[in-house]
This record gives sequence, structure tokens and C-alpha cells, in this order.
Amino acid sequence: RAATDGRAMSGSDDEMHDAEVKADAKPKAEGQPMDADSDSDDGDRRPKRLDGESQPSPQRQRSPPRERSPRRDEPKKEKTRKNPPMEMLIGAEDAAFLVGTGGKTKDKVARVAGARLDLLDADVPGKHRLEIFGKDENRRKAKQYVEWVLRQRVGPITVDTSGTQRDDLSIVNVPVDCVAYVMGKNGIVLRNIEEEYGTLMFFGVPTVGVTEGVEKLMILGSRRSRRGAELKVMSAVEHKRKGFFVDDKKELRARLEQVGDGEGDGWGYDVFPFHDEEFSYALGAQGSTRKKLASASGCILEYIGDIAVMAGNRDERRRCWDYLNWLLKQRKGALNVDPKGRDDVLELPVAAGKAGRLSGKAGNVLRSIEKETSTFCFMTDHRGAADGESRDELMLIFGADKRNRYKAMDLMEDAMEGKYQPKGGGNGGGGADRGGRNGSNGGRKDACHDFSIGKCVRGDKCRFSHESSGGGNNNNGGRNNNNGGGRDRDRSPRRDGRGGPDRGRGKNSRDRDRDRHKPYDGGDKGSRGGGGG
Repeated sequence: RAATDGRAMSGSDDEMHDAEVKADAKPKAEGQPMDADSDSDDGDRRPKRLDGESQPSPQRQRSPPRERSPRRDEPKKEKTRKNPPMEMLIGAEDAAFLVGTGGKTKDKVARVAGARLDLLDADVPGKHRLEIFGKDENRRKAKQYVEWVLRQRVGPITVDTSGTQRDDLSIVNVPVDCVAYVMGKNGIVLRNIEEEYGTLMFFGVPTVGVTEGVEKLMILGSRRSRRGAELKVMSAVEHKRKGFFVDDKKELRARLEQVGDGEGDGWGYDVFPFHDEEFSYALGAQGSTRKKLASASGCILEYIGDIAVMAGNRDERRRCWDYLNWLLKQRKGALNVDPKGRDDVLELPVAAGKAGRLSGKAGNVLRSIEKETSTFCFMTDHRGAADGESRDELMLIFGADKRNRYKAMDLMEDAMEGKYQPKGGGNGGGGADRGGRNGSNGGRKDACHDFSIGKCVRGDKCRFSHESSGGGNNNNGGRNNNNGGGRDRDRSPRRDGRGGPDRGRGKNSRDRDRDRHKPYDGGDKGSRGGGGG
């Protein structure tokens, strides 16, 4: 019995020990801190502190005190600039003249020089402080430009041309009797040219190269902007005095040579001669067609007398040459162009019956899309079908900017669905309807274009007229004879020898220009003015 009680007690001691172990392990399993005096195997392994022995806890290092942010009432420290501004003290009248109407003169000087101008009040009474920011070269140019602008108030401007040629200056000869015409009333013509090409222009007196009977027009700006303004002024002078820049052979009397030409980087110009009524057709109402071709190709395009001068790099001139060549070929009928191998075109198939909606009334829809997207578009045959079936056409969208070409395609798809409303008149000259279509000048406005070219398949269901257009059509391909103001007006009535198809032009004269519609050859021929570089 005693043995039995002993085994029972020993068994109960073992159970009690197991229960204590489980109780000690439970806090650990639940993620709670364990007692420092625990006897379990997983107890705290840190060295235990003996009774009566004390160890000081390590002192915590304090972080260095942070600097307080300056109070609002404390003065801020001025920042030192790498390039301190260049300063000029000018009077109140000079300051008002420099600012101009709405700050246009000051902004123009800053844009051409590539600097920033700030006009502030000075400590000296009656004076203003002009601060010029930018790189050293830009600040130097801006200061020189400001001095020239202010000198216009007191007298002529003398430009030192005896030393090294300036890389920002072009000089154009203007006859004395054309100075007022080039300037315009209160200088409005020069101001418009400056705004269009981003230049600074004024008549000055060079120290070297003074010529009797002509005034020197100084053009300041980049190489591209100076060439555009130069051609614009030459166009005005040639309009006022025919033959000053262009000879009877429709060639420039002197080669264009300004600072930046002949550097071997592809920059140059080409000359495209006109004959008969091509000038008016390529010009458009108030120069709208010329501007459209220039913006689509990304090339500078100006008409000087009976020639077109294209300035830019090789790719820009090639595009402009092709666009102008295609435009003039449309006067004789439909145009077929192979777009393969070109990187400036998008193709849009146009189903039968959609061409009239895409063109719009008198071509206003297509003209509006071209103007809005800076593209040049026309229709060409896409693929033929069996007799009696409809034929699809292909709309070619040309332009230097890829985004503009895709934008034009989207607008054309909306136009074919009737979701596009043309903006403005949309009359861009150069034919009322691309693809050799007539009908803008004298024909019926509700005539069916598909019927006129034998492609209408709607029959009696067609909502356009199938009647012929009688004798009212002058068959001139939609050229606009609007004699608007400015140098971009249609000048065909004024020009000698251009009143009729061959008036004033013999066979030899026509043979001189027989090859001018050839594909662009890079401008290497001297007879074309080339200058390809």
C-alpha cells in the first residue's frame, strides 16, 4: 500500500511538473515576454545579475540640436547667382519706348537675343534699371540690341561692319524709293515680318560697304529667321520695282550669301520658276496657298517676282519642291502619286460616295482640315473595279509633322461621318477640290463630283445634281483672283506679258522652263539657284 501510494504521489509530481512547464511555455507562444527567473530551456540567455551587484545602464547619446527654421519676421539671406544680371540705367522716355505697346518691343528683343529682360525702378529719380539675364553671349547681344533700339529715337543707327562678321546679322539692299513701301505706315510692315519670323529689323548705316541709291536693312536673329525675313523683304522690293532681284531669265541676279550659308550641313535654297498663270494659282487668296505649302513642308517658301525660293535643309526643300510641283499639276486634271518610300505621308482609303462629303462645299472642309493641321492633302485613284462597280479613292495626307498627319486623318474620318464642321472659310486657293476637280468658280455648287468623273453609283437616289455645269465654268482649276492687300495679293493683272495663256512668251521662253517640273534633284544645279550645301 505504501509502495502504491508512493507511485501515485510520484505520478502526481510528474503531472504537476509537466503542467508548470506548459504554463511557462504558454506566454512565449503567445509572443509575451518571459519571466527572467524561468527555468525552461528557452529562457532568457542574458547574463543574470547577482544579488547585491548593480550595473549602471549605458547612457543614451543625444542627437545634436536641430537648427530652428528662420522666423517669418527674420530677413532672408540673399542667394548668390552664378551669372549676375547685366544692368543698364535708362531714362523714363527710353524705358517707355523700349517696352512698346503691351511690352512687345521688350519681348521681341529678349526673344531674338535669347535673354530675359526685367525693367525695374532705380534709386536715381527719373531713371529705370534694366536687368539682363542669360548667358554671357546672350546678355551681350541683348545689351547691343537695346542700345540700337533706343538710338532709333534720336537718329540713324551706325553698325560696325569693319571687323569680324557677326553671326546674327544679315544685310539686305533696299532701293531708296522702296524704303517707305517696305516699312509701311508707322513701320507696320517691318513689325509684321519681325513677328512672323522672330527677327529684329531696322535701317542702319554700316561702316563698310555703303552703296549709293540703296538703304541697308539690318536683320538680326538666327540663321533660319534671318533668311525668311530676307526673302520676305526681297519679295516686297521686287513687287515695287520689278527686276531688282530677278532678271528676265527668271533667275536671281545675285546669289544669296549671308552669314551661316555654305557650312556644309545641308542648309541652302532652291529656285522654282513660274510661267503663265501658275503664280496666281500657287499664291492663293492673300497668300493662303503659299503659307499652307510652307507650313506643311516645314520649309521657308517666298515668291519673289515670277520665282519661288525655298530655303531650309535638304529634306525640307525636297518636300516643298514636291508639294508645289503636285499642286501645279492638279490644274490639268486628276493627280496620281505613288506614296511608297516616303516618310511624310499617310494613306486614307475613301469609299465610293464619301469623297464629296470629305471635300465639302467648294472644298471648304478639306481646306479647313489642311489649315488646322498644317498638312497638304489631295485625292488620288486607289484601286479600280469591274465595269459598273464603284471605285475607291485614296486620300494622301502629306506633312512634316507625324502628329499633324494623324490629326488630319482623324478629322477626315469625322468629316466622312458628318461630324466635322469647317472652321472659317477654308478657301486656300490652289483649286477648290483636290484631285483636279473643278466647280469652285462658275459651276453648280450642288453638282455631284462622282458623276462628273463617272463614278457615281447612287443614280436617282443621289442628293447632288447630275446636270452639266454649262458655260459658267472658267475651268481655271479653282484659282482665286482675290486682289487682297499686302504683298501676297494676286498680281497677275499688273504683270506685263501675263494677261493670257502665251502672251509675251515665245517658244524659246517656254523651252527654258520645260524641265522645271522634274522631281527634286537636291538643288545641285546652278541654273536652279541650288545652294544645297
